[in-house]
Amino acid sequence: MKDLSATKRAAGVLPPKVSGYPLVGSLPGLAADPLSFVAEAQRKHGDIFTLDLGFTEALVVCHPKYAQHILVDNARNYSKSGPMWDSLRTFMGNALPVSEGDFWLRQRRMIQPMFHQQRLAELTTKMVEAIDASMADWVQVARKGQPFDIAHDLSRVTMSVLVRTMFGSGLELEEAERVAKSFTYILDYFVLGMATNPLPEWLPVPGRARYREEIRNIDEVLQRIINRGRANAEQEDNLLSLLLNMVDAETGERMTDKQLRDEAVAFFVAGYETTAAGLCWVFHVLTRYPEIAARMLAEVDEVLGNRSPTFADLSRLDYCRRVLHESFRVYSPSIWLPRMSVEEDEMFGYQVPPGRMMVIFTYLLHRHPDVWKDPMTFDPDRFTPENSEGRHKLAWLPFGAGQRQCIGKGFSLMEAQLIMLRAVQRFLVSAVPGREPTPKFSTNLRTKDGVWVYLKERAATSQQRESSDVAA
Repeated sequence: MKDLSATKRAAGVLPPKVSGYPLVGSLPGLAADPLSFVAEAQRKHGDIFTLDLGFTEALVVCHPKYAQHILVDNARNYSKSGPMWDSLRTFMGNALPVSEGDFWLRQRRMIQPMFHQQRLAELTTKMVEAIDASMADWVQVARKGQPFDIAHDLSRVTMSVLVRTMFGSGLELEEAERVAKSFTYILDYFVLGMATNPLPEWLPVPGRARYREEIRNIDEVLQRIINRGRANAEQEDNLLSLLLNMVDAETGERMTDKQLRDEAVAFFVAGYETTAAGLCWVFHVLTRYPEIAARMLAEVDEVLGNRSPTFADLSRLDYCRRVLHESFRVYSPSIWLPRMSVEEDEMFGYQVPPGRMMVIFTYLLHRHPDVWKDPMTFDPDRFTPENSEGRHKLAWLPFGAGQRQCIGKGFSLMEAQLIMLRAVQRFLVSAVPGREPTPKFSTNLRTKDGVWVYLKERAATSQQRESSDVAA
């Protein structure tokens, strides 16, 4: 742990504090429009400031240098404790994203092999099969010329991918739909839960009873899946079977049912909800910037034609990858990364009190004009090697950084890229006039009213399908 001298502590000054109201501080402004409120606070006070949340205070940072200090340079002094993490633990248990210390290290060591490149390459075919099956309904939508909320349906696509790769035959369609509905409610309730979870049990809190009921629904489904998985662990080839067969090299122990349940919930949140939230903005970009869509289409046609993408193709589709990265910058699915200071610290001349909630506001960090030239211009070419040279390595943080970077980063990016590629291969996407998506502050950057588009089958894809029908 960093040893701070009394002289250094005295030298630091407290970050500026955003003015608020008695008792409730900045909560009214945050409740009304959190993204605009924090952006205005940054404009007035700079890249580090304190928010009064009524029940506590939070220190907000909006620059990569502060993220570097918190997540990498002095990461041991910033723990995953506080209201957000406590709220996550009410439904995620002690899964890898929320666990700490020796237990986290053990779980990380056991789970890491699941996400090595070789394993991801082996999952590519299963992912594409799940994507194609899910997009079968898109053909009918395209032929009818109906407005289509692609944000809503992308959740179904990512759920299908997760089911196929994570659970194989162990999760039936009805169970998957039940889990999806439960997760929708849980994640919508999550922010409210940050404030209400500590309240006494006897106090009636709107939505809390249903929140716990939805957690029980998920637990019942996952327990059945785990039981089936244990019975068929030798025959199945999916992520759950890997978890079931993994043994800790140091202790010789396997994961308990509770540990398996917690890690499966964490995979759902990352591979289903977070990926869908990020992807819906990609399709918004394609409708807004036809020149970018055309350039993507040209690359896809050159590299893939009408065949299914393989793992090796992903590195060849460089412009498509840059579009995905730029979309995750401007519309990062991860809006904020919270931590809690353990001991007093000093950060670039500012004093950090112990026990202070720290918020790395990714949404603003990704749009910082000192880091990104013309940050509100959507430009995939900013991610070319020559344009990336000299940029702070923590300027792009949709998956965190340091030891606690999301273990499923590679899985999520591959899943998102494959979904994007298959959609571009098969459909042209255009906007529905008057249906501009509005950002919604939640666990991820979602939309209040969906992303409405028109789909049109691409001629080449349609001709290929007709040829296949004739051959059959």
